[in-house]
Amino acid sequence: MRRTNALTVVTAVLLAALLAACGSTATHPPATTTVGAPASAAGAPAPTGGSSASFPVRVTAANGDVTIPARPARILSLSPTATEMLYAIGAGPQIAGVDKYSTDPPDAPRTRFDGTEGAESYVPLHPDLVVIWSDSTGKLAGQLATLHIPALLLPPAATIDDTYSQLMVLGRATGHAAEAARESASIREQLDSITRSVGNRAKGVTYYHEVDNTLYTATSKTFIGALYARLGMVNVADPADHGGSGYPQLSAEYLVKADPDYVFLADTVCCHESAATFAARPGFPAMTAVREHHVVGLPDPIASQWGPRVVDFLRDVAAAVTRG
Repeated sequence: MRRTNALTVVTAVLLAALLAACGSTATHPPATTTVGAPASAAGAPAPTGGSSASFPVRVTAANGDVTIPARPARILSLSPTATEMLYAIGAGPQIAGVDKYSTDPPDAPRTRFDGTEGAESYVPLHPDLVVIWSDSTGKLAGQLATLHIPALLLPPAATIDDTYSQLMVLGRATGHAAEAARESASIREQLDSITRSVGNRAKGVTYYHEVDNTLYTATSKTFIGALYARLGMVNVADPADHGGSGYPQLSAEYLVKADPDYVFLADTVCCHESAATFAARPGFPAMTAVREHHVVGLPDPIASQWGPRVVDFLRDVAAAVTRG
């Protein structure tokens, strides 16, 4: 991953898989769902919230086909985004624990886990489903399989469709398929509504999205860049992504010359960046975004996760651009 001296792991949850030392282009297949032959699950808790599902079910995540033998009653989420998704689809009562970086909702049962432990560390929690966001070697999923604990690998989204797909995976796997479909439809509708409300006001507006204060950024080919593109905005970092990683590191000289109309800081929590600290960097006062007071701070989690709060992210960007 990129240098470990600045970002909080909340932001790193997105970056670790996508940056991979800030130069990797490795990707994961999008998560999709399939349902196996219906069968009753003896002893499985009755569905809540109006859901109905038969178990076992088979879902396909980035770690392949996974069979969930019974409706999970003790889910361990080691992904902040998956935690948000699980609560959004009504699976909160089934969650026995979440990783220490899952901050939304604030009353989720947080543990000291960070997702790097061996599978045996999770056994005392007695999980019957573990959701992870990263497992590049497949070691963790393999260890969990040996312990007969189903695991779902749901890596950082590359597109908004990955968000919808992961919601459906979690919905099928937890017995909340209907709620997952409704949540996906709601996100889609809200994103479309925000886009319509902006109209052409953001079309052609240039921007720089700061991942951390060493000038790592996200281009249009990333999930976050695609959200800006919905508004018709132009990413000044695109020409600098010579390696095709989607996350190039810019030089100060490049950024000053690119002279973006807007700057969005996704490092306000991890790095304590603000419009004032950005403007204080050498040469940056001459930048249009600084002169026009168009340097916008964004909460790191909202700008780094691909779950339901993508709506909040796009709404914040849209509000900044439309108020001028």
